[in-house]
Amino acid sequence: MVIVSKFGGSIMSSADRIRQAVEILRSDTSRRYVIASAPAGSPGEAGITDLLMMCHSAFVRHEDYSGPLSAVSEHFRLLSDKLGARFDIDSEISALKGDLLSGKNSDYIASRGEFIMGKIIANILGWEFVDASSIVFFNNDGTLNESKTFTESKAKLSRLERAVIPSFYGSLPDGQTKTFPRGDGDSTGAIVARAVNADMFEKWSETVKAYSTDTSVIPNPKIIRNMTYSEASELNYCGIFTVNDGVLFMLKEAGIPIRIQSLNDSDDGGMTISANLPEGAKRNSAVCIAGRRNFYIIHIEKYSLNKQHGFGEKLFGIFSKYNVPCEHCLSGIHKISVVVKSQMFILHYKQIIDEINQTIEPDSVAVEKDLSLITAIGEGMREEAGRFERIFSPLSRAGINVRMIDHGADGLNIIIGVQDKDYVSAVKILYDDVIGAEYSNS
Repeated sequence: MVIVSKFGGSIMSSADRIRQAVEILRSDTSRRYVIASAPAGSPGEAGITDLLMMCHSAFVRHEDYSGPLSAVSEHFRLLSDKLGARFDIDSEISALKGDLLSGKNSDYIASRGEFIMGKIIANILGWEFVDASSIVFFNNDGTLNESKTFTESKAKLSRLERAVIPSFYGSLPDGQTKTFPRGDGDSTGAIVARAVNADMFEKWSETVKAYSTDTSVIPNPKIIRNMTYSEASELNYCGIFTVNDGVLFMLKEAGIPIRIQSLNDSDDGGMTISANLPEGAKRNSAVCIAGRRNFYIIHIEKYSLNKQHGFGEKLFGIFSKYNVPCEHCLSGIHKISVVVKSQMFILHYKQIIDEINQTIEPDSVAVEKDLSLITAIGEGMREEAGRFERIFSPLSRAGINVRMIDHGADGLNIIIGVQDKDYVSAVKILYDDVIGAEYSNS
Protein backbone atom coordinates (compact mmCIF):
# COMPACT_ATOMS: atom_id res chain seq x y z
CA MET A 1 0.00 0.00 0.00
CA VAL A 2 1.36 3.41 -1.01
CA ILE A 3 -0.35 6.66 0.01
CA VAL A 4 0.57 10.16 -1.21
CA SER A 5 -0.49 12.80 1.33
CA LYS A 6 -1.03 16.49 0.53
CA PHE A 7 -1.34 19.02 3.36
CA GLY A 8 -2.84 22.41 2.61
CA GLY A 9 -1.49 25.84 3.50
CA SER A 10 -3.74 26.39 6.50
CA ILE A 11 -2.25 23.26 8.12
CA MET A 12 1.32 24.31 7.32
CA SER A 13 0.79 27.73 8.95
CA SER A 14 0.64 26.46 12.52
CA ALA A 15 3.21 24.46 14.54
CA ASP A 16 0.40 22.64 16.37
CA ARG A 17 -1.24 21.58 13.08
CA ILE A 18 2.09 20.54 11.62
CA ARG A 19 2.66 18.32 14.65
CA GLN A 20 -0.73 16.73 13.97
CA ALA A 21 0.25 16.19 10.35
CA VAL A 22 3.57 14.61 11.35
CA GLU A 23 1.78 12.32 13.80
CA ILE A 24 -0.64 11.25 11.05
CA LEU A 25 2.24 10.51 8.69
CA ARG A 26 4.08 8.46 11.30
CA SER A 27 0.94 6.56 12.30
CA ASP A 28 0.77 4.67 9.00
CA THR A 29 3.86 3.43 7.17
CA SER A 30 1.85 3.41 3.92
CA ARG A 31 2.10 7.20 3.88
CA ARG A 32 5.37 7.44 2.04
CA TYR A 33 5.25 10.67 0.01
CA VAL A 34 4.25 14.09 1.35
CA ILE A 35 3.28 17.15 -0.68
CA ALA A 36 3.91 20.34 1.30
CA SER A 37 2.20 23.69 0.73
CA ALA A 38 3.43 27.12 1.76
CA PRO A 39 1.92 28.44 5.01
CA ALA A 40 -1.33 30.31 4.45
CA GLY A 41 -2.16 33.55 6.21
CA SER A 42 -4.77 34.04 8.90
CA PRO A 43 -8.09 35.52 7.71
CA GLY A 44 -7.39 39.05 6.48
CA GLU A 45 -3.61 38.54 6.57
CA ALA A 46 -1.13 37.78 3.80
CA GLY A 47 0.20 34.25 3.53
CA ILE A 48 3.81 33.38 2.74
CA THR A 49 3.23 33.25 -1.04
CA ASP A 50 1.59 36.68 -0.94
CA LEU A 51 4.51 38.09 1.05
CA LEU A 52 7.03 36.63 -1.39
CA MET A 53 5.16 38.15 -4.33
CA MET A 54 5.21 41.49 -2.50
CA CYS A 55 9.00 41.12 -2.16
CA HIS A 56 9.46 40.56 -5.87
CA SER A 57 7.06 43.32 -6.85
CA ALA A 58 8.80 45.84 -4.56
CA PHE A 59 12.23 44.75 -5.84
CA VAL A 60 11.39 45.26 -9.53
CA ARG A 61 9.97 48.70 -8.68
CA HIS A 62 13.23 49.52 -6.84
CA GLU A 63 11.32 49.88 -3.57
CA ASP A 64 12.11 48.60 -0.09
CA TYR A 65 11.21 44.92 0.19
CA SER A 66 12.63 44.35 3.68
CA GLY A 67 9.23 44.41 5.39
CA PRO A 68 7.61 41.42 3.63
CA LEU A 69 10.94 39.56 3.55
CA SER A 70 11.33 39.99 7.32
CA ALA A 71 7.78 38.68 7.80
CA VAL A 72 8.64 35.58 5.77
CA SER A 73 11.84 35.04 7.76
CA GLU A 74 10.13 35.51 11.12
CA HIS A 75 7.26 33.15 10.28
CA PHE A 76 9.58 30.32 9.23
CA ARG A 77 11.93 30.95 12.15
CA LEU A 78 9.07 30.68 14.66
CA LEU A 79 7.74 27.52 13.02
CA SER A 80 11.17 25.93 12.92
CA ASP A 81 11.91 26.79 16.55
CA LYS A 82 8.55 25.56 17.84
CA LEU A 83 8.89 22.32 15.90
CA GLY A 84 12.47 21.75 16.99
CA ALA A 85 13.68 21.50 13.42
CA ARG A 86 17.40 21.73 12.79
CA PHE A 87 16.99 24.15 9.95
CA ASP A 88 19.08 27.21 9.06
CA ILE A 89 16.42 29.73 8.02
CA ASP A 90 18.99 32.55 7.88
CA SER A 91 20.82 30.76 5.07
CA GLU A 92 17.57 30.30 3.15
CA ILE A 93 16.61 33.98 3.52
CA SER A 94 20.13 35.03 2.50
CA ALA A 95 19.80 32.79 -0.59
CA LEU A 96 16.42 34.34 -1.32
CA LYS A 97 17.94 37.84 -1.25
CA GLY A 98 20.57 36.63 -3.68
CA ASP A 99 17.85 35.18 -5.92
CA LEU A 100 16.12 38.57 -6.03
CA LEU A 101 19.37 40.38 -6.86
CA SER A 102 20.25 37.87 -9.59
CA GLY A 103 16.94 38.52 -11.37
CA LYS A 104 15.10 35.26 -10.68
CA ASN A 105 11.59 35.39 -12.11
CA SER A 106 8.48 36.08 -10.03
CA ASP A 107 7.34 32.45 -10.17
CA TYR A 108 10.65 31.33 -8.67
CA ILE A 109 10.35 33.79 -5.77
CA ALA A 110 6.68 32.85 -5.21
CA SER A 111 7.63 29.16 -5.06
CA ARG A 112 10.12 29.57 -2.21
CA GLY A 113 7.38 29.23 0.41
CA GLU A 114 6.71 25.66 -0.67
CA PHE A 115 10.42 25.02 -1.11
CA ILE A 116 11.35 26.11 2.43
CA MET A 117 8.31 24.46 4.02
CA GLY A 118 9.15 21.21 2.26
CA LYS A 119 12.68 21.33 3.62
CA ILE A 120 11.43 21.90 7.17
CA ILE A 121 9.00 18.97 6.95
CA ALA A 122 11.69 16.72 5.48
CA ASN A 123 14.02 17.73 8.33
CA ILE A 124 11.42 16.87 10.99
CA LEU A 125 10.51 13.53 9.42
CA GLY A 126 14.02 12.58 8.41
CA TRP A 127 12.82 11.90 4.88
CA GLU A 128 14.40 12.74 1.53
CA PHE A 129 13.63 16.19 0.11
CA VAL A 130 12.92 16.31 -3.63
CA ASP A 131 12.80 19.70 -5.32
CA ALA A 132 9.66 19.83 -7.47
CA SER A 133 11.64 21.55 -10.24
CA SER A 134 13.46 18.24 -10.81
CA ILE A 135 10.29 16.20 -11.43
CA VAL A 136 7.63 18.62 -12.75
CA PHE A 137 8.13 20.10 -16.21
CA PHE A 138 6.18 22.65 -18.25
CA ASN A 139 6.16 23.46 -21.94
CA ASN A 140 7.04 26.95 -23.14
CA ASP A 141 3.35 27.84 -23.34
CA GLY A 142 2.89 27.03 -19.63
CA THR A 143 1.07 23.74 -20.09
CA LEU A 144 2.28 20.65 -18.25
CA ASN A 145 4.74 18.51 -20.20
CA GLU A 146 3.08 15.27 -19.14
CA SER A 147 5.45 12.90 -20.93
CA LYS A 148 8.63 14.33 -19.44
CA THR A 149 7.03 14.92 -16.04
CA PHE A 150 5.79 11.38 -15.60
CA THR A 151 8.99 9.83 -16.98
CA GLU A 152 11.29 11.88 -14.75
CA SER A 153 9.14 11.77 -11.63
CA LYS A 154 8.72 8.00 -11.87
CA ALA A 155 12.45 7.46 -12.36
CA LYS A 156 13.42 9.67 -9.44
CA LEU A 157 10.73 8.81 -6.89
CA SER A 158 10.75 5.05 -7.49
CA ARG A 159 14.27 4.97 -6.00
CA LEU A 160 13.12 6.63 -2.76
CA GLU A 161 11.34 4.85 0.05
CA ARG A 162 9.99 8.10 1.49
CA ALA A 163 10.12 11.69 0.27
CA VAL A 164 8.80 15.22 0.80
CA ILE A 165 7.98 17.22 -2.34
CA PRO A 166 6.93 20.89 -2.36
CA SER A 167 3.75 21.64 -4.28
CA PHE A 168 2.85 24.39 -6.74
CA TYR A 169 5.84 24.66 -9.12
CA GLY A 170 8.11 23.04 -11.69
CA SER A 171 10.55 23.94 -14.47
CA LEU A 172 10.28 25.46 -17.94
CA PRO A 173 12.45 24.15 -20.81
CA ASP A 174 14.99 26.94 -20.18
CA GLY A 175 15.29 25.96 -16.52
CA GLN A 176 13.28 28.85 -15.13
CA THR A 177 10.61 28.17 -12.54
CA LYS A 178 6.94 28.00 -13.49
CA THR A 179 4.13 27.81 -10.94
CA PHE A 180 0.72 26.27 -11.26
CA PRO A 181 -2.22 28.69 -10.87
CA ARG A 182 -2.79 29.80 -7.28
CA GLY A 183 -4.66 27.15 -5.31
CA ASP A 184 -3.60 24.36 -7.66
CA GLY A 185 -1.00 22.65 -5.49
CA ASP A 186 -3.04 19.44 -5.65
CA SER A 187 -1.68 18.93 -9.18
CA THR A 188 1.75 18.15 -7.73
CA GLY A 189 0.12 15.53 -5.52
CA ALA A 190 -1.61 13.93 -8.51
CA ILE A 191 1.67 13.87 -10.46
CA VAL A 192 3.49 12.16 -7.58
CA ALA A 193 0.62 9.71 -7.05
CA ARG A 194 0.78 8.65 -10.70
CA ALA A 195 4.58 8.46 -10.67
CA VAL A 196 4.69 6.04 -7.72
CA ASN A 197 1.54 4.16 -8.77
CA ALA A 198 -0.09 5.07 -5.45
CA ASP A 199 -3.04 3.20 -4.01
CA MET A 200 -4.49 6.45 -2.65
CA PHE A 201 -4.03 10.21 -2.92
CA GLU A 202 -5.22 11.88 0.24
CA LYS A 203 -5.82 15.58 0.67
CA TRP A 204 -5.79 16.95 4.20
CA SER A 205 -7.60 20.14 5.11
CA GLU A 206 -8.97 21.53 8.35
CA THR A 207 -12.51 20.52 7.55
CA VAL A 208 -14.32 18.30 5.04
CA LYS A 209 -16.45 20.60 2.90
CA ALA A 210 -18.43 18.42 0.51
CA TYR A 211 -22.05 18.66 1.58
CA SER A 212 -25.16 17.36 -0.11
CA THR A 213 -26.62 20.83 -0.72
CA ASP A 214 -26.17 24.57 -0.27
CA THR A 215 -25.27 25.17 3.40
CA SER A 216 -26.70 28.69 3.27
CA VAL A 217 -30.12 27.13 2.61
CA ILE A 218 -29.88 23.90 4.65
CA PRO A 219 -27.75 24.66 7.75
CA ASN A 220 -26.62 21.09 8.48
CA PRO A 221 -26.90 19.04 5.30
CA LYS A 222 -25.58 15.52 5.20
CA ILE A 223 -21.94 15.04 4.31
CA ILE A 224 -21.11 13.18 1.12
CA ARG A 225 -18.93 10.22 2.06
CA ASN A 226 -18.46 8.59 -1.34
CA MET A 227 -18.65 9.89 -4.88
CA THR A 228 -17.34 9.04 -8.33
CA TYR A 229 -14.87 11.12 -10.33
CA SER A 230 -17.74 12.20 -12.61
CA GLU A 231 -19.90 13.28 -9.69
CA ALA A 232 -16.99 15.25 -8.23
CA SER A 233 -16.49 17.08 -11.53
CA GLU A 234 -20.19 17.96 -11.67
CA LEU A 235 -20.02 19.25 -8.10
CA ASN A 236 -17.02 21.41 -9.00
CA TYR A 237 -19.02 23.02 -11.79
CA CYS A 238 -21.85 23.72 -9.35
CA GLY A 239 -19.51 25.40 -6.87
CA ILE A 240 -19.09 22.53 -4.39
CA PHE A 241 -15.33 22.15 -4.72
CA THR A 242 -13.46 18.92 -3.99
CA VAL A 243 -10.27 18.85 -6.08
CA ASN A 244 -9.88 20.55 -9.44
CA ASP A 245 -10.88 18.88 -12.68
CA GLY A 246 -7.30 18.48 -13.89
CA VAL A 247 -6.44 16.46 -10.78
CA LEU A 248 -9.63 14.41 -11.11
CA PHE A 249 -8.83 13.59 -14.73
CA MET A 250 -5.21 12.71 -14.00
CA LEU A 251 -6.10 10.36 -11.14
CA LYS A 252 -9.13 8.91 -12.92
CA GLU A 253 -6.87 7.90 -15.83
CA ALA A 254 -4.52 6.18 -13.40
CA GLY A 255 -7.34 4.60 -11.37
CA ILE A 256 -6.10 6.18 -8.12
CA PRO A 257 -8.80 6.96 -5.53
CA ILE A 258 -8.84 10.30 -3.71
CA ARG A 259 -9.57 10.64 -0.02
CA ILE A 260 -10.33 14.07 1.45
CA GLN A 261 -9.64 14.11 5.19
CA SER A 262 -10.21 16.59 8.00
CA LEU A 263 -7.25 17.32 10.26
CA ASN A 264 -9.71 18.29 12.98
CA ASP A 265 -11.23 14.81 12.90
CA SER A 266 -8.68 12.42 11.48
CA ASP A 267 -10.69 9.37 12.57
CA ASP A 268 -13.76 10.55 10.69
CA GLY A 269 -12.93 8.62 7.51
CA GLY A 270 -13.41 11.68 5.32
CA MET A 271 -14.74 11.44 1.80
CA THR A 272 -13.58 9.14 -0.98
CA ILE A 273 -13.67 9.83 -4.73
CA SER A 274 -13.17 6.80 -6.97
CA ALA A 275 -14.24 5.19 -10.23
CA ASN A 276 -17.07 3.26 -8.58
CA LEU A 277 -19.00 3.55 -5.38
CA PRO A 278 -18.00 1.11 -2.62
CA GLU A 279 -19.88 -2.16 -2.69
CA GLY A 280 -22.86 -1.97 -0.38
CA ALA A 281 -22.84 1.84 -0.10
CA LYS A 282 -26.41 2.98 0.39
CA ARG A 283 -27.27 6.20 -1.37
CA ASN A 284 -30.21 7.78 -3.00
CA SER A 285 -30.06 8.21 -6.78
CA ALA A 286 -28.94 11.83 -6.29
CA VAL A 287 -25.93 12.59 -4.11
CA CYS A 288 -26.35 16.36 -4.11
CA ILE A 289 -28.74 19.21 -4.85
CA ALA A 290 -26.46 22.05 -5.92
CA GLY A 291 -27.40 25.54 -7.01
CA ARG A 292 -25.98 28.68 -8.58
CA ARG A 293 -27.69 32.02 -8.99
CA ASN A 294 -27.84 35.14 -11.17
CA PHE A 295 -27.88 33.70 -14.68
CA TYR A 296 -29.27 35.24 -17.88
CA ILE A 297 -31.11 33.50 -20.70
CA ILE A 298 -31.03 34.96 -24.18
CA HIS A 299 -34.02 33.68 -26.17
CA ILE A 300 -33.56 33.96 -29.95
CA GLU A 301 -36.51 33.16 -32.20
CA LYS A 302 -36.29 32.70 -35.97
CA TYR A 303 -38.65 30.77 -38.21
CA SER A 304 -37.23 27.42 -39.42
CA LEU A 305 -34.15 27.92 -37.33
CA ASN A 306 -33.27 24.25 -37.72
CA LYS A 307 -32.74 24.77 -41.48
CA GLN A 308 -30.35 27.72 -41.14
CA HIS A 309 -26.83 26.66 -42.16
CA GLY A 310 -24.04 28.15 -40.02
CA PHE A 311 -26.49 29.66 -37.54
CA GLY A 312 -24.73 28.20 -34.49
CA GLU A 313 -21.31 29.29 -35.68
CA LYS A 314 -22.51 32.86 -36.10
CA LEU A 315 -24.33 32.96 -32.76
CA PHE A 316 -21.62 31.43 -30.61
CA GLY A 317 -18.99 33.44 -32.47
CA ILE A 318 -20.62 36.59 -31.08
CA PHE A 319 -20.43 35.32 -27.50
CA SER A 320 -16.85 34.19 -28.07
CA LYS A 321 -15.89 37.61 -29.43
CA TYR A 322 -16.86 39.19 -26.11
CA ASN A 323 -15.35 36.37 -24.03
CA VAL A 324 -18.73 35.24 -22.69
CA PRO A 325 -18.91 31.48 -21.98
CA CYS A 326 -22.20 29.81 -22.87
CA GLU A 327 -23.14 27.60 -19.92
CA HIS A 328 -26.14 25.85 -21.48
CA CYS A 329 -27.97 25.84 -24.78
CA LEU A 330 -31.56 24.70 -25.37
CA SER A 331 -32.97 24.58 -28.88
CA GLY A 332 -36.13 23.89 -30.83
CA ILE A 333 -37.29 24.21 -34.43
CA HIS A 334 -37.84 27.95 -34.27
CA LYS A 335 -36.05 28.99 -31.08
CA ILE A 336 -32.73 28.71 -29.29
CA SER A 337 -32.04 29.81 -25.71
CA VAL A 338 -28.52 30.41 -24.43
CA VAL A 339 -27.74 30.54 -20.70
CA VAL A 340 -24.84 32.72 -19.58
CA LYS A 341 -23.34 33.84 -16.28
CA SER A 342 -20.65 36.37 -16.84
CA GLN A 343 -19.74 39.93 -15.94
CA MET A 344 -18.56 40.24 -19.53
CA PHE A 345 -22.13 39.71 -20.72
CA ILE A 346 -23.37 42.49 -18.46
CA LEU A 347 -20.53 44.75 -19.58
CA HIS A 348 -21.16 44.16 -23.31
CA TYR A 349 -24.91 43.58 -23.11
CA LYS A 350 -25.92 46.17 -25.74
CA GLN A 351 -23.16 45.25 -28.20
CA ILE A 352 -23.99 41.53 -28.00
CA ILE A 353 -27.72 42.04 -28.56
CA ASP A 354 -27.05 44.50 -31.40
CA GLU A 355 -24.70 42.03 -33.13
CA ILE A 356 -27.21 39.19 -32.75
CA ASN A 357 -29.85 41.36 -34.44
CA GLN A 358 -27.51 42.48 -37.21
CA THR A 359 -25.78 39.15 -37.89
CA ILE A 360 -28.58 36.64 -37.43
CA GLU A 361 -31.62 38.83 -38.18
CA PRO A 362 -33.89 36.95 -35.76
CA ASP A 363 -37.64 37.40 -35.55
CA SER A 364 -37.16 38.37 -31.91
CA VAL A 365 -34.57 38.48 -29.12
CA ALA A 366 -35.52 38.51 -25.46
CA VAL A 367 -33.29 38.46 -22.38
CA GLU A 368 -34.49 36.94 -19.14
CA LYS A 369 -32.50 37.72 -16.00
CA ASP A 370 -32.51 36.62 -12.35
CA LEU A 371 -32.40 32.92 -13.13
CA SER A 372 -31.10 30.29 -10.72
CA LEU A 373 -29.87 26.89 -11.87
CA ILE A 374 -30.40 23.94 -9.53
CA THR A 375 -28.78 20.60 -10.31
CA ALA A 376 -29.62 17.14 -9.01
CA ILE A 377 -26.42 15.09 -9.35
CA GLY A 378 -25.89 11.38 -8.91
CA GLU A 379 -24.77 8.18 -10.62
CA GLY A 380 -28.04 6.53 -9.65
CA MET A 381 -30.00 8.98 -11.76
CA ARG A 382 -28.80 7.32 -14.96
CA GLU A 383 -31.13 4.35 -14.55
CA GLU A 384 -33.78 5.53 -12.09
CA ALA A 385 -37.29 5.26 -13.48
CA GLY A 386 -39.46 8.22 -12.56
CA ARG A 387 -36.55 10.54 -11.84
CA PHE A 388 -38.25 13.43 -13.59
CA GLU A 389 -41.38 12.98 -11.53
CA ARG A 390 -39.31 13.05 -8.34
CA ILE A 391 -37.83 16.39 -9.40
CA PHE A 392 -40.80 18.18 -10.87
CA SER A 393 -43.80 16.94 -8.89
CA PRO A 394 -42.83 18.55 -5.55
CA LEU A 395 -41.94 21.81 -7.31
CA SER A 396 -45.26 21.81 -9.12
CA ARG A 397 -47.13 21.22 -5.87
CA ALA A 398 -45.34 24.23 -4.37
CA GLY A 399 -46.30 26.42 -7.33
CA ILE A 400 -42.68 26.93 -8.47
CA ASN A 401 -42.41 27.60 -12.19
CA VAL A 402 -39.54 25.78 -13.92
CA ARG A 403 -38.11 28.10 -16.58
CA MET A 404 -35.70 25.64 -18.22
CA ILE A 405 -34.66 21.97 -18.15
CA ASP A 406 -31.35 20.45 -19.23
CA HIS A 407 -30.77 16.74 -18.81
CA GLY A 408 -27.09 15.86 -19.22
CA ALA A 409 -26.23 13.52 -22.09
CA ASP A 410 -24.55 11.12 -19.67
CA GLY A 411 -27.66 10.98 -17.50
CA LEU A 412 -25.68 12.05 -14.44
CA ASN A 413 -27.65 15.19 -13.73
CA ILE A 414 -30.86 17.11 -14.23
CA ILE A 415 -30.54 20.89 -14.32
CA ILE A 416 -33.56 23.10 -13.83
CA GLY A 417 -33.90 26.85 -13.99
CA VAL A 418 -36.13 28.78 -11.61
CA GLN A 419 -36.48 32.45 -10.85
CA ASP A 420 -34.06 33.69 -8.22
CA LYS A 421 -36.94 34.47 -5.88
CA ASP A 422 -37.82 30.75 -5.85
CA TYR A 423 -34.25 29.49 -5.34
CA VAL A 424 -34.32 28.92 -1.57
CA SER A 425 -37.75 27.28 -1.62
CA ALA A 426 -36.80 25.03 -4.55
CA VAL A 427 -33.54 23.86 -2.93
CA LYS A 428 -35.32 23.07 0.34
CA ILE A 429 -38.06 21.13 -1.44
CA LEU A 430 -35.67 19.12 -3.59
CA TYR A 431 -33.33 18.37 -0.70
CA ASP A 432 -36.22 17.08 1.43
CA ASP A 433 -37.85 15.07 -1.34
CA VAL A 434 -34.83 13.79 -3.29
CA ILE A 435 -32.09 13.42 -0.67
CA GLY A 436 -33.11 14.15 2.90
CA ALA A 437 -35.37 11.24 3.74
CA GLU A 438 -33.43 8.47 2.04
CA TYR A 439 -29.77 9.48 1.86
CA SER A 440 -27.32 7.34 3.84
CA ASN A 441 -23.88 8.41 4.99
CA SER A 442 -22.49 4.93 4.58
